[in-house]
Amino acid sequence: MEDIFKPLSLSIGELFINKDALYQIPRYQRPYSWGDDQLDKLWEDLREAMQSGEPNYFLGSVITAKPEEKSSYLDVVDGQQRLTTLLIMFCVARDLYPEINHHVLEEDPDAIDNKLLASAIKYNDRFERLRLRTHSNHESDFQELVLKDGNAVKNRKPYKKDLRIEVAPKFKFQNTSNFFREKFEELGEEKSGEFINYLFNNVKIIRIDCQSVSFAIKLFQVLNDRGLDLSNADLIKSFLIGKIHKKYDGDDELKKNQEEQFMDDWKYCETVAQDTYETMNNLFVMYEYFLLAKNPEKSLYDELKKQFEDKDANEVISDFKKFVSTYKDEIYNREDALMYSFYYLRWTMYWKSIVITALHTDYPDYEQFLKVFRRYYYINWIAGNTLTKIKQTSFNLISWLKEKRPLDEIRTELERLLNQDAKKRAIENLDGDIYFEPWCKPLLFILEYKHQDNPKYLWMEDRNIHVEHVLPRGYEKNEDWSYFKNVPHIDSWINTGGNLTLLSGYKNIVASNDKFSEKMKAYDGTGNHSEDDDKVTSFFISQKIVNDYNSSTFNKEWNTDSINKRWEWFCDQVSHEFQLDLSEIKSNIIV
Repeated sequence: MEDIFKPLSLSIGELFINKDALYQIPRYQRPYSWGDDQLDKLWEDLREAMQSGEPNYFLGSVITAKPEEKSSYLDVVDGQQRLTTLLIMFCVARDLYPEINHHVLEEDPDAIDNKLLASAIKYNDRFERLRLRTHSNHESDFQELVLKDGNAVKNRKPYKKDLRIEVAPKFKFQNTSNFFREKFEELGEEKSGEFINYLFNNVKIIRIDCQSVSFAIKLFQVLNDRGLDLSNADLIKSFLIGKIHKKYDGDDELKKNQEEQFMDDWKYCETVAQDTYETMNNLFVMYEYFLLAKNPEKSLYDELKKQFEDKDANEVISDFKKFVSTYKDEIYNREDALMYSFYYLRWTMYWKSIVITALHTDYPDYEQFLKVFRRYYYINWIAGNTLTKIKQTSFNLISWLKEKRPLDEIRTELERLLNQDAKKRAIENLDGDIYFEPWCKPLLFILEYKHQDNPKYLWMEDRNIHVEHVLPRGYEKNEDWSYFKNVPHIDSWINTGGNLTLLSGYKNIVASNDKFSEKMKAYDGTGNHSEDDDKVTSFFISQKIVNDYNSSTFNKEWNTDSINKRWEWFCDQVSHEFQLDLSEIKSNIIV
């Protein structure tokens, strides 16, 4: 009886040059993803082993399986990243040094020349040692950028933004080939030849050949439980595909159809992840929170494995596809002030999971729920509460939404949880210095959105948008602001909502510590020297100051009366937006 699996200890040369060394990456595998960190570690580990004279360096294991269809190729269930990386390295050495080790061939029978490198890349000059079936484009990109003679050394380092695209491995191919070209050029041809010799003859790997893909996937999961560095998304995918293989064992045609359907849905979900700048892991965390409606007790993989145990794999991926589509279409692509305001919040995975749950379950009072829920999170944030304070309530909200609890009931419960202490601390924090608070800029953005018909999203990371002090923090150094030198307690008003607004970066620089009339020229564009900036500030909350100035309100001055009025306006705006009674602090004005 043939063993269900057989471990083989192979040198890298044997792994790639033996007659049975033909590998293919199945469709269900993720694309090639190694970046500089993994490449650096591999290179340094190999170089250190060689320099220390280590006779046998162990590079880990590779799990292969006989594919479902008849083929000379072995499916790579685990180890594709290393195999792909090594093959790219071979191609770079082949193209960079066509005469590698030529000078030592007669002296060293184990020396690796270009003929052997070519054999490690192709068998009989006809069959590629490694085929990428993850996507037809991946195979053609790999052929053109790496396998084709002379092309592996032509690649330049891609832009960082391109390297972040998980479903476009061509940029990773380019990055890896560029990485090894630079390393081999640093070594020079002779030292590179010594390195290739060591790699082929002294570096060992264990190839575990399995008789079936189903068993290989199971072994893959068991080994991961013992510490292999694999992503939760990879494990979830392999577990679900394993369920398909088990369910349809004996019916190869149906099994193939079901697996292809699964992979089509999985790849759609990967596209959603790319389009929304999320990872598959993050999307599965949101889905986990939705399914559990409680704090997970185990790892993401273990929790979802338990949830999916008795479910059909294609029904699981179909619901997940609907879940992530909802996220993309109704949250990520939604462009209005209410949804924008959520993106400034902390506790990202929680608020996203809650909002998707409301959509995924067709909660009837969705729009009103968003306002009630947002209020709860923002008041907690402004009050200084941490994740611990809102975590359990967040899971409760998911449960209530799934149960379709009436909105009034949810509103009442959230109000009870906020209690007087939380609201009191939020009000106290709004009454003090808010400039250095993490929620200051988001709060001003929200007030700005209130006055725009079709607001465009304002990025926190946009360095061109600043929180501006109308009365400068350095007012004492400027005689033009001497009026305030005799105003009691004025320093306590510098960083409050009564003295802050929004300006673009250039206008903020122009305004700096100038007197008020000069600031107004910067605000309305008449004092600028840039054609692109020669206009009134685009921020309504700053235009209001310009309008008051132009209408001679407060005698065209920024004085105690103007700050008091601005403070009252700020309190009214925040009070209306978050249904928070600020009447007490609103009366706190500069005497």
